[in-house]
Amino acid sequence: MRQLTNIMSKGKRLLTLSGLRMESKLIVIFIVLILIPISILGYVTHRNFNNSLQSNTIAYVMEVSDEMVQRLDEYIKDMEQLSTIPAYVTEIKDNLELSNRYYEEQLRGRDESAKPAAPFSKVTPTSVDIRQRIESSINFLNNIKEETTSVYLFDKYGNAYYRYKNGYRTDIATRYEDWKKAVQDQKGLPALIATEEVVSNTKGRSYVFSVVREVFNDAYQSIGLIVVDANMSTIERFVNRLDKVTRGKTYILDRKNTVFYDSEHAYIARPMPESAWLSKAAGQQGSFVADVDGVQSLVVFVTSARMQWRMIMTVPLHELTKDVQRNQKLTFFPALITMGLALTASIFLAFAVTRSLRKLINLMKVVQQGKLEVRYPVTVDDEIGRLGNQFNRMLERIQELIHENVRIGERKREAELDALQSQINPHFIYNTLESIRMTAEYNDDEEVADMTEILGKLLRYSISMGREFVSLEEELEHVENYMKLQNYRYPGQFHLVIEPCGPFRDLRLLKLVLQPIVENAVFHGKDSAKSIMELRISFEVTGEELRITIRDNGVGMTEEALRMLRTSLNAPPSEKPERNKRGIGLRNVNERLKLYYGNHCGLEVDSQPGEGAEVRVKVKIG
Repeated sequence: MRQLTNIMSKGKRLLTLSGLRMESKLIVIFIVLILIPISILGYVTHRNFNNSLQSNTIAYVMEVSDEMVQRLDEYIKDMEQLSTIPAYVTEIKDNLELSNRYYEEQLRGRDESAKPAAPFSKVTPTSVDIRQRIESSINFLNNIKEETTSVYLFDKYGNAYYRYKNGYRTDIATRYEDWKKAVQDQKGLPALIATEEVVSNTKGRSYVFSVVREVFNDAYQSIGLIVVDANMSTIERFVNRLDKVTRGKTYILDRKNTVFYDSEHAYIARPMPESAWLSKAAGQQGSFVADVDGVQSLVVFVTSARMQWRMIMTVPLHELTKDVQRNQKLTFFPALITMGLALTASIFLAFAVTRSLRKLINLMKVVQQGKLEVRYPVTVDDEIGRLGNQFNRMLERIQELIHENVRIGERKREAELDALQSQINPHFIYNTLESIRMTAEYNDDEEVADMTEILGKLLRYSISMGREFVSLEEELEHVENYMKLQNYRYPGQFHLVIEPCGPFRDLRLLKLVLQPIVENAVFHGKDSAKSIMELRISFEVTGEELRITIRDNGVGMTEEALRMLRTSLNAPPSEKPERNKRGIGLRNVNERLKLYYGNHCGLEVDSQPGEGAEVRVKVKIG
């Protein structure tokens, strides 16, 4: 509850700007009312504009991506349809069967021991005629779709037919077996071959992807293959236009995460490296912000419905907000100048408003120096003017009170002088005790004489004026005198042991520190079950501190009594202790020790019921 109260108090002081000068408070208020709202408005506007720009970019990229994915699906569908044409064109099927029969006859007519000759190593009229017929059909297929790079036909023995004027791939012979395997289990359906880098005899290196389909005759017997290579230039042009607008990168991935196409050709025809952002781009479509190659980027992805290929675009956020940041820089300095002018005007207005108040404060400082004759010149009837009137009246009242207080003081000093004159001189008490001692000695009463002498020493030590500090030896002697008197009162019931204090006998110690502790032990600690109460005073040096320990074997204290005593010792001086309460003497000693030696010095108390008590006095040596 106390912590909550402290927090509420601190919050209240913060809200009321406690501790600030008036002009500072006004400046803070002006800043809160002018500069902070402008800054917040600018920040919110900038943030909303960024969010709007990001949303619009996502919508645009999503729309364009969806369109491109649909075109890609249609493009592959057209290639697949192109690959079905040989199944419906009798001329192409007849020519392929003619090629198959021709090479069957060639194989049967060869000598088994002879080395097989490569296809078309020797051009015969029959083979030339077959090639011309099939290449004429290929020319027809190449012209059906503009984006098609090349069409290849193979008979069932792997003999390839293609148009020389369009160029041809140099890896036909090595790729044939792979294509044949790809369509073995397709049952007439096309097989899509992922993007690969090829070398053309006329165009050098390029990237293509292919559709491969097995060709069947009317009896549904395989008579060859058709391979349609796709031209990547159409897709590349479309992607380049998109990347130019977004200033980002585009990736097209197949179902196995093999890169069908990417705008930088960094991963094309290879598996896409695994990454957190790539794993997150799953599902039909979506967008998110992620770290792409160390750059915070907006990632937008769309999955094709037919091929289940993913098109992923990454747009760096700094590119996305580049124009916004440029405009922000252009508007920053005018806004900064405007805010500076507003702040200057606020400061000028604040000082103008508080000028009269500062004048009044300066007069108060003059009054603090004791010059009560000054007055505030009231010229206006506003709050400051009324405050000035009250200030003048206060000064007049203070002057009246001072004069009255001087008169009261004079009368008090006169009364104190009268009381002082009526007091008994302390030397009269010493002389009287000395007379009693001498009378006791004259009557041979040594015990009374000794008691009177000890009492006189105690009285002289206690009320001696002008001596706040004494030597440790004197303080111990005072304790011994006190215990002698107690043993006169209670013969043989107390035994005081003072251990050697070595080089600290001349140490200057605050007077009347040990005797009240010993008196407290005698008064509260005497155990009636024990015939003798022993009190032991020992000394220990720790660093720059001397620790004096007073230990007794009395009744000790319960935990509750010990807690109350410690609470009393640590209570603030302003909190008055209850009268007739145990530990008042110890508290007075503790307060005096802390006052003279510092808060780290003072008393420490420990006790156990039936085992006595131990009081430790900590004082500085230096």
